[in-house]
Amino acid sequence: MEQTILSFYEEEKLRIEKKKKELEKKFNRIAWARLAVFLAAVILLYLGLTKRPMQELYLAGGIIGVVGFLILIRLHDGIEKKQRLLEARAMAVAAYPERLGTGWRNFTDDGSRYLQKEDTVSRDLDLLGPGSLYQMISICQSSYGKWLFSDILKDPYQLIEKRKERQEAIRELADNPEFLLDYETVVRQAFVDERKHPTRDDDAKKPGKTYHPGKIHFTALMGLLMVLVPVMNIAVIVAILIGLIQPAWILVSFLAGYIITAGCKSKLEEETKGIFSSEMTSGRIYPIFKTIQDAVFHSEMLSEIRERVSGSNGMLVAQKKLSHLADLKNLDYNPIVGMLLTGFVGWDFFLAFLAARWDRMHGEAFAGSFDIIAEMEALGSLAVLSVVRPTVIPTLSEEKKGIRFRNLSHPLLDPESVVANDGTLESPLTVITGSNMSGKTTFLRTVALSLVLSYIGAGVVADEFDSEYRRIFTSMRVQDDVMGGISTFYAEILRIKEMAEYIGKEEAVPAICLIDEIFKGTNSADRIVGAREAILRLSDKGGMVIVTTHDFELCSLTQANGKPAENHHFEEHYEDDKLKFDYTMKDGPCTTRNARALLRMAGLMGESDNEEGISSK
Repeated sequence: MEQTILSFYEEEKLRIEKKKKELEKKFNRIAWARLAVFLAAVILLYLGLTKRPMQELYLAGGIIGVVGFLILIRLHDGIEKKQRLLEARAMAVAAYPERLGTGWRNFTDDGSRYLQKEDTVSRDLDLLGPGSLYQMISICQSSYGKWLFSDILKDPYQLIEKRKERQEAIRELADNPEFLLDYETVVRQAFVDERKHPTRDDDAKKPGKTYHPGKIHFTALMGLLMVLVPVMNIAVIVAILIGLIQPAWILVSFLAGYIITAGCKSKLEEETKGIFSSEMTSGRIYPIFKTIQDAVFHSEMLSEIRERVSGSNGMLVAQKKLSHLADLKNLDYNPIVGMLLTGFVGWDFFLAFLAARWDRMHGEAFAGSFDIIAEMEALGSLAVLSVVRPTVIPTLSEEKKGIRFRNLSHPLLDPESVVANDGTLESPLTVITGSNMSGKTTFLRTVALSLVLSYIGAGVVADEFDSEYRRIFTSMRVQDDVMGGISTFYAEILRIKEMAEYIGKEEAVPAICLIDEIFKGTNSADRIVGAREAILRLSDKGGMVIVTTHDFELCSLTQANGKPAENHHFEEHYEDDKLKFDYTMKDGPCTTRNARALLRMAGLMGESDNEEGISSK
């Protein structure tokens, strides 16, 4: 699978490079032609505005030259847009081979800014932050998509009712990597390219709807001036052509038109800023919806999204009209063209008129389009996991059937070296023992992360994964709070207290508590007593606890139902006096230790020191 996927992206990379070279040649040819036509137009206009034989012919030639220059500008801009689109696609393509290994850890967007202090589960499971699931699979480029995706990861329970529909949609997207590239490309083009639209949504703030319909007002005075400026210039040109006035009068009418339009510019921009000042209304959003419309979907959720885009509600029509309007606005960015349009046509009046008409006819439909972009980015990001890792569609039940898995792997570890596990976790209390670095904590994270993926409709990196639906609580990366006067031990107590309070309420959704090295922040005597009381309480009233520990005394616990705790372990072995791990979960409690061996390997314990308890297996 990996080689096939890698070949797909390598071929795509070669195709992009070839296309880039072709566009570069066209770009240069049109650039030279544009310069030549511009110079010719300037010369002809000069000859046409000074008294000489065939003056009218020169003037007409100059006007034709200006028109030709404008056409070449449009062609040139079109090629430049294609070049930027190819560059965006190249960036999207380059990320996938990195995801097949561990290179994704260098991606700049790791979602850290969306983490709050209370998001302990997200930190413990690496859902967000450096080395996180977000960093690995996110293809989100818009603020809307990034915030939605981070919210989904932090609160996977919100989508549980639509889990099956999401599973179908995510699987369909995973089977169509070409569409994922197409979609990421157009979204990246719309939201990341700042050359012409520097105003960007702040990713550190959760965005609202940046466009509100019905707020553009085009007054009667604006309409009068919109007609006055071009009519005045046309009248002067006609008068010059029939010999009533000198050609120099065209400069006077141009300056008058420029002053009138420029004088109202700030008012016009204030009225239309909802369209022309926001990324969301830049006109480059249209290709996003065109990409959705052109796709063929079979899953219910994706089909509904496509219908909302291309159906009778006019959303795609609104985007298309807005795209044309933005193209007209983009003429302003060329200083020469912008100056000519302002003075001769009163361009800002026309733009304001067209914007007000668009708002009246399509604004309502457009305002409903923001969520679609984000939803497709989030679904696409989750599909990426199934593109770069072998996944299975997990099953989920509300009945108490435990967790069963076969060939289950941690999705963020190097697929070349990760070790998969088989097993069943059915008991209300499971104690996992094992020596240091043997894989206990990674196993906890693997199970919990797989539950999160199952809840949100994504694939799980396994051959089989069946589980019951439970609310996830974790106590893994517990940190002290110096400013708040909270030690690591007390911070862990607060986490376990939260678990106990939730379980005590006997909520409709039972809890699963994953606790790593319980109460490691205190002395062994207090730790064992406290751990025994805590985990017995958590495993009562429907709670399910999976705890890792070095305290073998906890292996013999008897649950409230009278049954013994379920025991599993991870262990080490030695090859040529070197410590080795197989990272494979085995039944029963652990019988080996390796602390002294690790101290000896680090040079902190001599060869002659007592090695009682070191396994020689």
